[in-house]
Amino acid sequence: MSGHHGHHRRKSKFGSFLGAYSVEIIAAVVVGLGILLVLERMNIRLTFFAWATIGARNALHALGHVDNAVADAIARLTLSNALGFILILGAVFAIVLRIRWRLVRTESLTTLRCPRCDGQIHRVHRRLGDRVLGWFVPVRRYSCSNRECQWCGIRVATSEHGPAPTASAQ
Repeated sequence: MSGHHGHHRRKSKFGSFLGAYSVEIIAAVVVGLGILLVLERMNIRLTFFAWATIGARNALHALGHVDNAVADAIARLTLSNALGFILILGAVFAIVLRIRWRLVRTESLTTLRCPRCDGQIHRVHRRLGDRVLGWFVPVRRYSCSNRECQWCGIRVATSEHGPAPTASAQ
């Protein structure tokens, strides 16, 4: 079986309604916005320009405070503090790399079998959290092919094409 089968979830009645009528809902909102813009009495361009001016002024004011805070911090920085920060950042970076190295080599996270029933698994679409985690550790989302099991989870990929084969898969 080489096809991709997504994990099916039950949708609520509201979710089904939104899915079925999303285009019509968006069109109704656009029509309502158009009517509002035709009938409104205020000058939107002047109001928006005033808001943008106030926002830019406040942002520049805040940047001035940040600039002063950074200058004060640099003025109080000693050589020992700078070396301490460099050592801390280097150690944290080394720890993160070591954790990533261990995750990529952990057989229970790279095996292409279901962790519940030891059945076949297949790739499914990743979620937003999977994509964020993928910035640090290469992960792919899989689902169990066994309909009674219904396991769905992530596996660590050891290459760009997916997890490396394990001893049991060779």
